[in-house]
Amino acid sequence: MDEIISEPFRFVDTLEKRQHIALFYEDLEYARLIEFRFLRHGLELGEQCVYATEQDSGSIILKMLAYGIPMRYFQDCSMKVYQIHRACGGPKEIMENCKKDIGMILADLRPPFRMVSRIVHDVSTMDGMSVELELEHSAHQSFDGFGGSLICPYDISKMEPSRKKRWLEELRANHHSVIYAPRFGEGHVEMLQDFEK
Repeated sequence: MDEIISEPFRFVDTLEKRQHIALFYEDLEYARLIEFRFLRHGLELGEQCVYATEQDSGSIILKMLAYGIPMRYFQDCSMKVYQIHRACGGPKEIMENCKKDIGMILADLRPPFRMVSRIVHDVSTMDGMSVELELEHSAHQSFDGFGGSLICPYDISKMEPSRKKRWLEELRANHHSVIYAPRFGEGHVEMLQDFEK
């Protein structure tokens, strides 16, 4: 496999210390390969894993099984898939719904764990992106007590366009590293913060 293709995979395969990671992509299937590989590696290490998405949880479980995540991890609750709400309205309503989803996801979570999630499903609007950035900032500020690693996926082709550059800069400032994987066959990892965890 080409070095450029393998770098995001190598990064998630060798991740040892807890990190808050942004995944910037345009090809959903390529992003899923990275996400599922990150989770499978965590499961192999005995970590509890969570995947939260606005998509139907059953269809995601089928994709994970097809990818090669064994059924036993779903049966023993090491691997959990949650369907989050599609929050509508202004920032206050979006934030209230997101807090409910966060509570649901974190309720039975025990460290060490790995999670793939972006709580605001629609970041193509100013309100959605603003709430998502507020949540990312809060998560990053309190990361020391988080207990696991987190990948936050962003389809950069669907991000609210008028402030896209600013949004990306703010996301970079609120993560330890960024996986740039726009399309299959492309990708690299940028370490943003040196820290010991």
